[in-house]
Amino acid sequence: FPIWILPVYFLLKSFFFSPELTFLIFLILFGETHFASSFLFFFSKFNHKYISKNKLILIYLPALICIIYFIFGLKYFSYAVLIGSIASGIHVTRQSVGISRIYATERNNIFELIIYISSFLFLFIGFARFFQSEFYLFSNIIKMNWFFNTFFTHFVSNKMILVLVVLLFSIFSILEKTDYKKRLANLTGVLIYAPYCFVNNIYDAIVIGVGAHWSQYLLINYKVYFHKEKIDFNKILKYAFIGIYALIMGLLGYNRHFDQSFLEILILIPLTGQFFHYYIDAFIWKFSIKEIRENVGSRLFAN
Repeated sequence: FPIWILPVYFLLKSFFFSPELTFLIFLILFGETHFASSFLFFFSKFNHKYISKNKLILIYLPALICIIYFIFGLKYFSYAVLIGSIASGIHVTRQSVGISRIYATERNNIFELIIYISSFLFLFIGFARFFQSEFYLFSNIIKMNWFFNTFFTHFVSNKMILVLVVLLFSIFSILEKTDYKKRLANLTGVLIYAPYCFVNNIYDAIVIGVGAHWSQYLLINYKVYFHKEKIDFNKILKYAFIGIYALIMGLLGYNRHFDQSFLEILILIPLTGQFFHYYIDAFIWKFSIKEIRENVGSRLFAN
């Protein structure tokens, strides 16, 4: 339950005049390091045998998908961002459910469904709030203006109703008859996208909400790839890779003095890296696979 992100972010934000700069700091320290952590699966020797047996889905296919995504983004940048955003929403929500399963003694589909519904509802509300013109364009395309006008006027714009909705989902999430860790995992899954309903700056929504996802992912990877590992050259290289990757990807596209078309090319580089992360994570944490259970799961659940 990484609630520490909320006070730390706003404390840091109070020192800077630019919300973008505060966002950039969090993106480099937590966001892009979390994206870089996916590559640890490929760097670790205990996964090499499994990787060699599954080169198609773990190397060739993701490489092809990333190339196609980058080329598509060169032509249709806005659509590439939209596709990446959808993939991110699915990816983050699946991790929220996965984290809740770590603390579960048995599957409870009701509480997993609560996480899915709340996450996608709050994302949809965020889309309506931050991208109003696109929201109304979409309503025109599907010929449902009356529904979306009502939805926006009486629901999205009413903070009291939004507070009640978030509160209800939060209460439901902690009603599961289990220990406090599982309840807090459920609550985190519900609240990750809740900031999209209230803040006025999308940078705040991303850091406060998705920042919880970043920190969870970093801690999971630390437990698997660094915990109780002796300090040697390979371990130092892993830390160096994550740090350099995060710094480069975080800074790409931040400079506003570039030509817009060139800026889009720069931004596509980290976006493609993020898209790789969304794809590959569907496989490298799949504990139903024997090798993943033995290589990754055994380390994650070790004392």
